[in-house]
Amino acid sequence: MEKGRSSVMSGMFLKPLTIEEAVRMKSEYTGSLYLGGGTEINNPFSRSHGEVYISLEALNLKACVKGRNHYILGGSATFQELIDWDECYPPLREAALFLNSRNLRNQATLGGNLGAHLKDSYLVPILMVLDADVELGKGEILPLVTYIEEERRDLIINVRFSHNKGQAAVKNILRSAGGLSVLSVAVSLRTEKQKITKAAIAVSGLNHKIIRLSSVEEALVAGTVKPGTELEDAVKKAVITASDLCGSAEYKKQLCGVTVQDCVDRCLEASK
Repeated sequence: MEKGRSSVMSGMFLKPLTIEEAVRMKSEYTGSLYLGGGTEINNPFSRSHGEVYISLEALNLKACVKGRNHYILGGSATFQELIDWDECYPPLREAALFLNSRNLRNQATLGGNLGAHLKDSYLVPILMVLDADVELGKGEILPLVTYIEEERRDLIINVRFSHNKGQAAVKNILRSAGGLSVLSVAVSLRTEKQKITKAAIAVSGLNHKIIRLSSVEEALVAGTVKPGTELEDAVKKAVITASDLCGSAEYKKQLCGVTVQDCVDRCLEASK
């Protein structure tokens, strides 16, 4: 273990050499934070600040593998490494590209993006609709949706999800070119004989945390809501948001409905 003072952040900087050591340090130092690429910790507007920082640099958590049935993505893999990986799941690569600064993509890590619990995360929606699991430092494996809902801060060793048997699509809406992100949407669909048999919809940016639109998913599968204006209206009714710098609540609801419909259209077209 290396120990010293950070030249970037105010506080103690720890550098464990093993996963077990990192987990032990987190339990020993109340309020300590894991440090990956540092994009959130070094962001003056972020809530991710503490007195003790535990570096993950020496833990070798970057490996990404496409197995026979699953993708396994290292928690310390950066956005840019995911983009450059030839076997990256295409909608995940597209979501990583929503972060438009290459400098930030070279720093921001998969695990850090999930662990920071950002309301406008680009990666959480697509991983949610793929029913991804996270493996944590203590050996626990749990659904990503549980990790997000409980606002867990455990060390993420890797993220894993099955090869998608259907189609998925993602879309991000900015207030202006290079401006604030209004929302990000991810949709995953499975169809059989032109009927939707499974649907998953996740949205970030509208509330204090990423949400799954479970009622809309169930209605699509049951056939009580059809793609098109019916779907747009159902999404508008299902989402809860408030007016802010990105727009009025009504505008964001309308935008969410249209964006979900667009992603559903893309999935249906790809399934033909």
